[in-house]
Amino acid sequence: MILHPYSPIVARPAPRRRGLVAVARGFSHREPTATAALFSVILGLTACEKPDPPVAAPAALQPAPATLPRLTRALYDNTIRDVLGPDLALPATLEPDVAFEHLLTVGSAVAKVSPRGVELYEEAARSLAAQVAGKPERLAKLLPCTPTGAGDAPCLRQFVQTVGEQLWRRPLTDGEVTAIAALGGKAGATLGTFAQSAEFALAALLQAPAFVYRPEHGEADPKHPGGKRLNAVELAAKLAYFLWNGPPDAALRAAAADKTLHDAKVLAGQVSRMLSDPKAHRAVRGFASEWLQLQEVLKLNKDPKVYKHFSSDLGGSAKEETLRLVEFLVFDKDGDFRELLTTRSTFVDRRLAAIYEVPANQELGHAAVQLPTDNERRGLLGQVSFLALAAHPVSSSPTLRGAFVRRHLLCDHVPDPPANLNTAIPEPSPDAKTLRQRLTAHMNVPGCSSCHKALDPIGFAFERFDGIGRFRTKDNGEPIDSSGELDGVPFANLDGFAAAIANSPKFYKCLTRKLYAYAVARPTTDGEASQIAQLAETFAKSGMRVQVLLRAIATSDGFARIATEAK
Repeated sequence: MILHPYSPIVARPAPRRRGLVAVARGFSHREPTATAALFSVILGLTACEKPDPPVAAPAALQPAPATLPRLTRALYDNTIRDVLGPDLALPATLEPDVAFEHLLTVGSAVAKVSPRGVELYEEAARSLAAQVAGKPERLAKLLPCTPTGAGDAPCLRQFVQTVGEQLWRRPLTDGEVTAIAALGGKAGATLGTFAQSAEFALAALLQAPAFVYRPEHGEADPKHPGGKRLNAVELAAKLAYFLWNGPPDAALRAAAADKTLHDAKVLAGQVSRMLSDPKAHRAVRGFASEWLQLQEVLKLNKDPKVYKHFSSDLGGSAKEETLRLVEFLVFDKDGDFRELLTTRSTFVDRRLAAIYEVPANQELGHAAVQLPTDNERRGLLGQVSFLALAAHPVSSSPTLRGAFVRRHLLCDHVPDPPANLNTAIPEPSPDAKTLRQRLTAHMNVPGCSSCHKALDPIGFAFERFDGIGRFRTKDNGEPIDSSGELDGVPFANLDGFAAAIANSPKFYKCLTRKLYAYAVARPTTDGEASQIAQLAETFAKSGMRVQVLLRAIATSDGFARIATEAK
């Protein structure tokens, strides 16, 4: 569908069907359901674990329905930078991302665009197009030809074809090119310059559904008679947004155009090329940000009277520390990713160095350091990004920290507490001075026991770190006991707890499930259980190398196949 450059984007909801995802005409669209599971961690609600029911051995892959994910804000920004240039002023506000199953990318397949969001996309398109057309050097980089005047229709068509293919991630049809070029040509004829023709044409491209959404129509799958797969162009776009967090480049589009991308050797070669590109770092950072809720770390709010080391820029420093550690483990070491939980290597700036009590780098920015061995701090679970996020503004919280671990690192089901449940814990008393003692007493309160018994025993591992992540040995003047147990495995402190998680099969299986959902950009289905289990096994056999998992997902059947639409 071609829109006037200032026409709204209309997201048409598909008819509902039974199953995880509703499908209509090759697209899926599901209204967002409650995301309180995420916000309960942020707002400080307690929760209780509900064990997953026993399941039979997974059957063969049943491809999931096609989807219609919207570009997340990160993908939108990266696409603009990659196609139009890195120096454009990006829109301050767009339709906000919504998390589903704790991932913004998964939420992009189920959330709708609000009326205000439509206006924001229009305003962004107009602003970006004006910035490109307003500087001759910017426009010249995008033009595949030299215009001879305001009415150079052939050059305008070439511009629409080349830039449109990059923005829409597919070749435009003759009808689409004609419609957009005619709109731009009319504007240029009225306003008198070719640049304004290009501006109006570009504005139309930037607010079309083909840009804002990532459609999947599919084609017949010759390897599975009666089945469907993504066509080569759709596969190229899906690969790029998974492995690069941005649009496909010329080489990937060429492999799609000559229809060789489905060949196993060609696909493997493209994936290897993409993983060796610096943009792969951008993609891994994008996944880590969503998986570990790092977008919420930027919103840290602590009482400065309680935490003298807190300032508004701490969240940014903490987020960057975690992302640099993830990059280091995935790309520099390309080794066992369980080190995310056990390593004493990290990357700190001066602000974090003061909290961790390690020597500060004399230069600005983050630098590699080794944490002292006489301190329990290690890995992700000893970083401010986790310890400060899963805590209250004025105190630590074993419950929030336990809930984070179960939800995001172990993929355990942690439902929200009943709306009318009193989640307040007792105030300090002579018999219960420490937070651990108060929570232990709270476990015996009817309605709270099952919740806290599932979360607090693992959250106690972090009690030697306050609500901002500084190490301590006493709480309210009493020695802190940081022992506990994880699913029957006892630990004495955070050292033992980190090892217990790293050695739990739940961790690598959870990471596989999260990364797969992020890659396919939609909720996973029961029919994909066998695919996810196979990927987890491949990951484990590789020695937990994330690059192996990235490659395995990108070349998997579940990534490229889609369900045949029921008649």
